[in-house]
Amino acid sequence: MTLSLLMVYLHDIRGFTTTFGGLLMAWGAFTGIVGTGPLGALVDRIGPKKVIIPGLIIASLSAFSFSLVTTHAQAFFSMTLFSLGGQCIWPAQMVILTRVTPEEDRSKIFGFNFMLLNLGLGIGGLLSSLIIREHSVLSFQIMYWVDGLTYLLFLFIVLGLQTPHAGKYIAKAHEPKSGSYRELFSRKDLTVLTFAGVILLTFGYGPLQSGIPVYATQFLGLSPKWLGVIFGVNTISIVIFQPLVLKALERYSKYTALISVGVIWAISWLAVGISPYLPIFVSGVALCVSQFIFAFGEMVHAPTSPALLQELTPEHIRGRASALISLQWGFSGIVGPAMAGVLIGAHLEQLWVVLMAAGVLIPIPFFHFVKKLNSL
Repeated sequence: MTLSLLMVYLHDIRGFTTTFGGLLMAWGAFTGIVGTGPLGALVDRIGPKKVIIPGLIIASLSAFSFSLVTTHAQAFFSMTLFSLGGQCIWPAQMVILTRVTPEEDRSKIFGFNFMLLNLGLGIGGLLSSLIIREHSVLSFQIMYWVDGLTYLLFLFIVLGLQTPHAGKYIAKAHEPKSGSYRELFSRKDLTVLTFAGVILLTFGYGPLQSGIPVYATQFLGLSPKWLGVIFGVNTISIVIFQPLVLKALERYSKYTALISVGVIWAISWLAVGISPYLPIFVSGVALCVSQFIFAFGEMVHAPTSPALLQELTPEHIRGRASALISLQWGFSGIVGPAMAGVLIGAHLEQLWVVLMAAGVLIPIPFFHFVKKLNSL
């Protein structure tokens, strides 16, 4: 409900500069990266349910605290809560989903979860647009209060989980009773898969929410109203087509699927690249097409990447491996926007697009390498 409107809230309602808003977003990503390792290990030590419960409380408090922000220090405090809460929630939730789902169905459950996430983004955006009013502090505060309550609703559901899969994993007689990140990174397949994932997300997802809006409005000269349409195409496509994509993925290996993501995203970036050479309305349509294509890459990546990582991970370090997925998103959330800001700010917009299109192809040989390791 709130993350896409944070910059607007801080600048238009609280009077902070856009520079400060950007620094605050970067701080949130950095805090998330720092918290990833310890919180992933905590999931393994005490179980995902005991981690996700305080995470939801912290995330709820962050939403309520954002509604009261009036100083820079308060904004940093609220963002820190938001990041730490998220880093408690995502790895723990992924471990629970993995444990309660048979291995052959994990791609489906991760894909379905991704579809619901996008549906939630759409509903949240709609609710926010109905609540907020221009220059109204109270309307934005109400938005944050409602957002805080949604975390508490999720908390109520988690408290009702009575499955042993939500608790600490009890090692069998032949299994290690504890693990470490050293053990995880000693696994070459997991290390290479994580590295490839970082590159893929940095050039694919990372610059999307930060670079495309600036590219569309400042470089192409499109109205800001186009942004809702462009990203709306992406979200609606995922909600509609995810079940069909999941059905199609049953015919291919996870490695083939991940390789296809790089190709699909490269094509989507090429659609962005041709947009300046078209009439202004058609250039807007081209960006919509790019997001439609990009959505199919997302629909392949979302069920495949976490399912493959979990498939390769021993149970006693599953929390740590799930934290690595959050690390991929956190790193790409810093580097991707930074590249977009530097290149677009230097009026090298087309070079930026070409680099993004080429960058998403870099992980392909790494995915081939992981496939070869696990076929020996």
